[in-house]
Amino acid sequence: MTDEQLTPPAPLPFASERDSRAAPQQTAAAPMTQTMIVGLIFLVIGFISGGLVFGRSIDTVQLERSIRTIVAEEVANISTSGGSATADLTDNDPAFGPEDAKVTIVEFSDFYCSFCGRFANETLPRLRETYGDHIRFVYRDMPIIGGQISVQAAIAGNCAFAQDKFWDFHNIVFQNTDARSREAFISFADELGLDTEAFTTCLDDRTMSEEVTLDYIDGQSLGISGTPAFFINGRQISGAQPFDTFALVIDSELRKAGITPPERGESG
Repeated sequence: MTDEQLTPPAPLPFASERDSRAAPQQTAAAPMTQTMIVGLIFLVIGFISGGLVFGRSIDTVQLERSIRTIVAEEVANISTSGGSATADLTDNDPAFGPEDAKVTIVEFSDFYCSFCGRFANETLPRLRETYGDHIRFVYRDMPIIGGQISVQAAIAGNCAFAQDKFWDFHNIVFQNTDARSREAFISFADELGLDTEAFTTCLDDRTMSEEVTLDYIDGQSLGISGTPAFFINGRQISGAQPFDTFALVIDSELRKAGITPPERGESG
């Protein structure tokens, strides 16, 4: 796969980056389609290619079995729900903020999506500062932009999460998006004070690739075709929108809960 194939056309301002293989936008209760399965196949190719590029051997037979199991479970869910599957917005993903917060924001993101980086570096810190414990923010993996490096970064993020350092890792990757290698991820882990031996072993842990796959499946079933994508109490926002776009929805949800929204400070 060439660099040109990994780089999408320049989007419009505040747009999301899209996977050219993905289906058009659908509703949150969209049924699992052939597009979703095809997308999953491409993700598997990313896992395998990533292993080859990073000089690591991958038990492709075992990986195939894992993916088959996951897909079979999703198909079973469709069969028992009358032909459609609605993805859960969260599972055991990295999050900050109280579990009983009145507003929950779920992001589907790719570490090598430039618009995700804009949100991570500019908007997310302001949301956290402005709303504090009024919000809970959940991060989910949707590695559709950067090919195998995005998949590897997603796995590395989960490995940092296993050592309670996800958000530090999240920040350092989004601030250093030119660093695109396994060695860079291990270097970041060392810089953040992680157990690098455990982190390195984790990078090859099949359960971590399965976790990324499950996030991807949920994103597909929610109709997500570009990153970043957000759900604020279930209301979808697509793309790296300005702070005020998020604030309007958050303020509305807080008012519904009988809470006066905090002052926003300067408009942005």
